[in-house]
Amino acid sequence: MFGATVGSLKLFLQNVSSRKTTLMWQRTGSQENKWQLVQSHVTLQEVHQILIDASIGGEAGDIAIDDISLTEGACVPTGLCNFEEGSCGWTQQADDDLDWIRGSGVDPVLNTNPSVDHTTHTDSGHYYYMGSDSSHVGEHTARMSSPLFTDKQCLQVWYYMSGLDGGTLNVYQELSGGAQALLLSHSGEQGKLWRFSQAPLPHTSPEYRIVVEGVKQQSDQGVMAVDDIMLSTYPCTGPGFCDFEVNMCGWRNVLDEDDTDWLRDQGNTQAPSTGPSIDHTTNSSVYYLYVDITVGKQGSRALLLSEIFPADSTESTGQCFTFWYHIHGYKIGTLNLYINNTTHSSGNKLGDLKWTESGDQGDVWWRSRVDIHYTEPFW
Repeated sequence: MFGATVGSLKLFLQNVSSRKTTLMWQRTGSQENKWQLVQSHVTLQEVHQILIDASIGGEAGDIAIDDISLTEGACVPTGLCNFEEGSCGWTQQADDDLDWIRGSGVDPVLNTNPSVDHTTHTDSGHYYYMGSDSSHVGEHTARMSSPLFTDKQCLQVWYYMSGLDGGTLNVYQELSGGAQALLLSHSGEQGKLWRFSQAPLPHTSPEYRIVVEGVKQQSDQGVMAVDDIMLSTYPCTGPGFCDFEVNMCGWRNVLDEDDTDWLRDQGNTQAPSTGPSIDHTTNSSVYYLYVDITVGKQGSRALLLSEIFPADSTESTGQCFTFWYHIHGYKIGTLNLYINNTTHSSGNKLGDLKWTESGDQGDVWWRSRVDIHYTEPFW
């Protein structure tokens, strides 16, 4: 599945007798220009068929399938849990006072929780959110533990924290003896968006678990959720660094807020006389992000959102954001860079405009640097 208007792909189970269908798996939007493995474990008591439903979003996109197979037994573990088929072996701890709850879509009573999950970007996709209890006095805590792991190097998690009492999300590595190392901690309002965070695992052996802890005050005016927890055998990328050679790191498209998407690809773009002939990192036909200018109309926007970066505690030295850009083609448009935080101090929803460039700059990669001075976390 690749392209700015690629649409969606869904897999259903259909009962041969009753004709009732059950959604097994789904993805919406571009999933990168490469083959992706899909696995789904099912246990059936009656005869079923598999239905594959591809929905066309527009002309700028392709959907393809290949190598379908059915095998006995459970699917091979991948290190990723997206909670679409259950808990993946994650369990609730007994020494807390609230639970993490598997859910999907907005709570119909309180009108809280994420409207979509991170995996499928739909209201039927699943995630885990921290439950609530207004009768409980004082601080609320909810903890859940992963299955045992070994030989992993990097923890990656997508999280959602919104509301007046967003609380604190802590993630620990717990060794077999019970000792814990804090890997990640995020607090407060993070906007109604799924955010990315990662941390290297300080202990790769012996066996260990990952513990996700949510801490909130008595107020129910906040929501905390997690999705797509991944333990990778590859090292984490450095803080703030991404060359897009493996994936998009913590960068993500802002769905439903713009008109088209940023795409990760290699080589020449689909539009003639536009785009780079090589990437900047390797000076060859490897990966970079681009916007397909053949889609949309004049003024269409594609928004790319970073992970949240830590503040400069003193604001004396600041931080330097460096990037390479390529703007090439007739009536190519404008590239803008914004810096934002939870207070939206500029009054602009996108943040403070820090840098801009317009028009054809040739088939050349250019470097730009922007000084950043923020005393609170920013993106």
